[in-house]
Amino acid sequence: MTSTFVIDGIPGRLSTAATPSGELRHVDLRAGKHGSTLAGLTEALSTAITTALHAGAPPATFVDAFRRTRYVPAGTTSDPDVPYATSLSDYLAQRLRHDHPDMAERP
Repeated sequence: MTSTFVIDGIPGRLSTAATPSGELRHVDLRAGKHGSTLAGLTEALSTAITTALHAGAPPATFVDAFRRTRYVPAGTTSDPDVPYATSLSDYLAQRLRHDHPDMAERP
């Protein structure tokens, strides 16, 4: 599943992949220009989340931890399902909850 967005003028893309049984297995968050600090940090965040998912961490862990984190870019988004985000990780948490509500609630 892929969503594109713009937060505070910064375009981004969030892609997730799940197993046929519905288990979230991969998160790929991209924002910022290739080679920028923001692009590198979103790539590192994606790698950390995906690695933790493969090790058995429940998606709810990320939804709870990242919801309402505050840093720039933040503000109104171009995504009608997530109209406002306080940070890229808040956007990620909201989008995971929206796209995978059953997984975000699992212990």
